[in-house]
Amino acid sequence: MSELYFPSTSSDESTSDGPSSAAELQGALCGLLCMDAEANRANWHKKIFIDYAPNEDDLLDLTILFDDTIQSLNSLDFDLQLDLADDSASLPSRLASMTSWCQGLIFGLGVSGLTDETDLSAESQEYIADVINISQIREADLEENEEDEANFEELVEYLRMGLFLLHGELQPVSPSENITEH
Repeated sequence: MSELYFPSTSSDESTSDGPSSAAELQGALCGLLCMDAEANRANWHKKIFIDYAPNEDDLLDLTILFDDTIQSLNSLDFDLQLDLADDSASLPSRLASMTSWCQGLIFGLGVSGLTDETDLSAESQEYIADVINISQIREADLEENEEDEANFEELVEYLRMGLFLLHGELQPVSPSENITEH
C-alpha cells in the first residue's frame, strides 16, 4: 500500500485530532469498519479526525484508502496488507509502524462505539487485548536479530488474520455481497 500524505498524517505536523501516520490511519479505518456498518467513503474521515477539512487531493486519497480497505476486508482472499514501514526499513522502524497501526485500530474501534458491553467472542476479546499489548511494545523491548525478525513477521500475520476474525464477527458478509473482482 502506498504512503498517503495529508497534514494530519505527516510526522512533523501530527496533532491529537486523529491519526499521526499512514499506519495509524489505516488501523483507525479498520477499527471503524469493524464497528460501523454505516461508514462510507464520503463521511468516514469525519469520525476519525476532529477538525480536518480535506482538500480535493486529500479527499481522493482518503476515498482510495477507504475503497481499498473495505474491499480487502470483505474479500474471501484475505488480501489486506497492513500499511507498515517497508521490509527494507530497520526492525525498530517497522515495529514503530506496527504499534502505530495497533493504536489506530484501538482508536477506530473506540470512536465507532466498541465498549466493554459489546458482545464479542472470546477469540475477538483476546485479539483486542493482544492488540492493546502489542501497541505498547517499544524499541527498547527488542534486539535486531533473526528471532525478533521472525517474531515481528508472526505478529503482523496475527494482526492481519485477527482483524479478519473481528471484522467477520462484527460485520458478517454473505457470499452474495462479496465484491472481489478477479
